[in-house]
Amino acid sequence: MKRPDLFGLRAATALTAVSLCGAAFAQDDYDLGTLTLSANRGESTELSRSGVTVEVVTKEDLEQSGETLLADYLARLPGVSVSSYGGIGGLTYMRIRGLSSRYVGVYVDGIDVTDTSAPQIQYDFGTLTTAGISRIEVLKGSQSALYGSEAIGGVVNITTNRATDEGLTQSVEAEYGSYDTRKLGYNLSYLGTRGSFASSLSYIKTDGYSAADEDDGNDEADGHEATRLSFSGDYALTDTVTVGGAAFWEESSHEYDEFGPMDGVTHDEKVEGEQYGARAFARVETGAVSHEFSAQIFENDRTDTYEGSDTEYLGQRRGLGYEGQTELGAATLTFGADYMREEFEVLSAWGDSDGDYETLGIWAQADWHLNEKLELVTALRHDDHSEFGGKTTGRISLAYLPNPDLTLRASVGTGFRAPSPYELYSTGSGNPDLEPETSVSYELGVEQRFGTGFVGATLFRTEITDLIDYNYPGYVQIDGDSWTQGVELTGGLQLTDRIELAGAYTWTDSEDAQTKDRLIRVPLRDLSLSLDAEVTDAFRAGITVQHVSGLTDSTGDLDDYTVANMNLRYALTDKAELYLRVENLFDEDYQVVKGYGTSDRAAYFGVRASF
Repeated sequence: MKRPDLFGLRAATALTAVSLCGAAFAQDDYDLGTLTLSANRGESTELSRSGVTVEVVTKEDLEQSGETLLADYLARLPGVSVSSYGGIGGLTYMRIRGLSSRYVGVYVDGIDVTDTSAPQIQYDFGTLTTAGISRIEVLKGSQSALYGSEAIGGVVNITTNRATDEGLTQSVEAEYGSYDTRKLGYNLSYLGTRGSFASSLSYIKTDGYSAADEDDGNDEADGHEATRLSFSGDYALTDTVTVGGAAFWEESSHEYDEFGPMDGVTHDEKVEGEQYGARAFARVETGAVSHEFSAQIFENDRTDTYEGSDTEYLGQRRGLGYEGQTELGAATLTFGADYMREEFEVLSAWGDSDGDYETLGIWAQADWHLNEKLELVTALRHDDHSEFGGKTTGRISLAYLPNPDLTLRASVGTGFRAPSPYELYSTGSGNPDLEPETSVSYELGVEQRFGTGFVGATLFRTEITDLIDYNYPGYVQIDGDSWTQGVELTGGLQLTDRIELAGAYTWTDSEDAQTKDRLIRVPLRDLSLSLDAEVTDAFRAGITVQHVSGLTDSTGDLDDYTVANMNLRYALTDKAELYLRVENLFDEDYQVVKGYGTSDRAAYFGVRASF
């Protein structure tokens, strides 16, 4: 089946150039209408009219790439980099425009899934596969005005399987490949006249490869096994009241190597974890104002076996939310309030730790539809933190379209990150005197669309004041401003009716306020290219190439590397296909974290079908 474009995002009304994984071609034969973006809470926005950069990834994009881990796909987006400590299941953290994962909010079906028991509140992408995911939005820049703390670098919104066709729909997927990797997936969805339901079940097991690089003499494999279940649904009780919710559960087990590159270590460590989250909502229409009331919970329980001793990490988040929306002439006003309680507990032979805090926030956003050429969005938020008192943040963005095929955008936003409970209260390393980090981010972009493609460029800069860092034996506050800045270039071109080319280039510079050095594990240059060909009506082929240079670690510079992946798909029928994916096609030997291994050339064969 031919997709609208290389990444499934063509709209007749001029979509934004959302990157290598969002190439869009403004042609009249496809029209997806307006898309609701995480950039604007509650307001449907055409991508071309967004004043901030939003990367959009669809289910079709993920299937075409064939990637197993979601993080591997996201790493090809402009401005996004990923640090993985070994293979599937190993610690995997995502950076946006040079800012680490502790500055990135991550939501799955509206549930905040960042781990409150981690040293910094952040999300580990190591166990999250592409199975059962229908859509991803990556919002860049300081977004605390909409999402509160931990949104200095941006926000990732993930939507799982959804019902799109009337009636009952099912799909299955099975895969086998290198490292004795087995993967199974099953999706079920139903769309009726008054509501919908969708669920996903996925399972993966692999023998893996050594987390500590095999080039250093580590020849044992570190395996991984995980099962994940998610579901969502909604039902219209009346014409004005709709209820619904979403939930997920995941259980995983992963082997890792003690400190990866160190010599003379035991290399028999293991992490076993279980996490679940749930969110329920009620939407009520009361004439001029629409309302949504919600509640959510997220818990993460993992046990780390290290040198024969177990350490248990327990994290919990509970929250309540309200959102309202009304039309005010030329503006759409969205407003709300939320309450969140976050806590952690660590049970260890070296000492126990625990702590918690609460945050109450109120916010408002105004979308000013000034005319056909101008879109202005303003947002303001005030958070009352149980440990640090009040904090006010804001954001303003502007999109200007001199003509339907050209978008100029600009935005500025402020943000903050409260110290995590672990940074404040952990035994031995906690520092109760820490204060919140604050930030300001700027973005200036341009995008030109034409009949068979697009080009775009974005300048960005983020400054963080009073950054928190670890300096043995504990966490400290660094005076001054640390910053990241750079440029993102994107483009796409439909070479023929059957061949499409897309690319993205990111240059990111940065500085630590204390050392004046560049921030570690942030590529200075990151280039991604992708070619997708519809060889016949039934056979599709795609190849991606990524070149990374200027990558540093705490022990020095890492070698530049180039990695190519290939994916072949053959349609047996209009509802079933075979696929072959080859990762690291040319068997590149490289590292993204010093001393930790990456995959050799690997091949995976699978089948997927819907009915």
